[in-house]
Amino acid sequence: MSESQALIKVAVCNVAQLLRGGNIQVQDQADIQGKLKIPEYQRPYIWNAEQLDQLITDIEEHQKKSKRSAYYLGSIILHAKDTELNIIDGQQRLTSLTLFGYLNEQLQDVTLSYHSSVSVEHIRRNLAYLHSIKAEWDKSIDLEKIVVSLVVTPSEDDAYKFFETQNTGGVRLSGIDIIKAYHLRAINSEQQKKHQTFYAKKWESLGEFSETVWRLLLGRYWNVLNFRDIPYYKNKVAIKNAIIEEFSKNTQKGTEDIAYSQISTEYNPVNRSSQISTPNSYHFRQPLNAGINTISYLEYYNQLYLKYYQNLDVAYLAEYYQFTKWLKQLKGCHFLAELYAIGIMLYVSKFGEYKLDIFAKKFFRVAYSPRATNKTRVQAESVPKLLKDNQLLDHLVMAYRPEDSFKHLDSLNFVVTEYDLDETKKSLKKTFIQETIKHFELNLKNEEIQQGFFEQLTQKIKNLG
Repeated sequence: MSESQALIKVAVCNVAQLLRGGNIQVQDQADIQGKLKIPEYQRPYIWNAEQLDQLITDIEEHQKKSKRSAYYLGSIILHAKDTELNIIDGQQRLTSLTLFGYLNEQLQDVTLSYHSSVSVEHIRRNLAYLHSIKAEWDKSIDLEKIVVSLVVTPSEDDAYKFFETQNTGGVRLSGIDIIKAYHLRAINSEQQKKHQTFYAKKWESLGEFSETVWRLLLGRYWNVLNFRDIPYYKNKVAIKNAIIEEFSKNTQKGTEDIAYSQISTEYNPVNRSSQISTPNSYHFRQPLNAGINTISYLEYYNQLYLKYYQNLDVAYLAEYYQFTKWLKQLKGCHFLAELYAIGIMLYVSKFGEYKLDIFAKKFFRVAYSPRATNKTRVQAESVPKLLKDNQLLDHLVMAYRPEDSFKHLDSLNFVVTEYDLDETKKSLKKTFIQETIKHFELNLKNEEIQQGFFEQLTQKIKNLG
């Protein structure tokens, strides 16, 4: 047993005692004492009326069954540091009960402070809501009859081990929430600490960016040198664990914000002087350091994803904008669209907007090929098979010039399988092929599609450059 584990304190107390800041007795150990504090790296307070109503209902149902016993709210995990007790797990519940205690005057002085505007807005709304229904809960909510188990440790690492394995309360933590806490608390050197608030606000400004993280995870897993099976897309727990593994546990302990990238050096043939060109980007599959480095990496790729795919804020790139706008409305292509977005982020991170419209169409021909080559529907496993067979992302990662990637994409051949000539019968596959023929202005009769679709499409796209 480590020294920090030996100093872990476990106690049971009522919520009023905890929120008032009173000393809490621990058997055979010193009292738990300190001022409750919410670390800046914690996610915002996000409970709403639904969670508050559920809490009221749970307490009232408990009181009907057992009027004399207290209601058990679960565990609260705290990190004891100096005179403060940092809330590692339990912020949502404790903040909500603070609102109840404030309104029914069980709490005179509320000392918890909040850094996030999201938290402040939810507190404002919830106070107004609870005030409007106060008559319904006033007799039910007694903070002295609500108890919690406290787990208090002087080691922040130990606190987070408890936190990651035991997440109670109404709104469960996502993988994104956990990696956020991990990296913000990794900003812990004296030199970096002054930046913690800045990066906490930067993280909040990213909004809901789970789609970006998911696509980064896919692109990092689908590496031919170390190909890993991605969790089934409906298995939310496995996906959460994979995100935590890749973007927190697998990150390094260094503090440097390093962007690995490919540089080019142009030599003067006369005097051998050189000019070095370095792209201002992070490498898609680069190793990551915990803290600022990972946060900056995620921010960079989130900006690319939003600008060049999700929001399409690139109307000035007319060809690319119109093509991707058309592409996004195609039906039955969800898994292929994910791959397309990964390809776009990867390309822009290496080559910027140079010939982006040409790359988009060449990459589309390959990435969306399963929609025409598969006999039936396009399933999740269609994408890793395509990547393994053609090393699609790997060639892009290793390309020195856009033209290197174009050459590889143009070299890949595909054939339409089992195309139904009956024009009265509709299917996602037929709709996709017909929409593509129309968009690229291919000259094909119905009976020529199975043989000629990829031949004409390939030639049309090859001619782009």
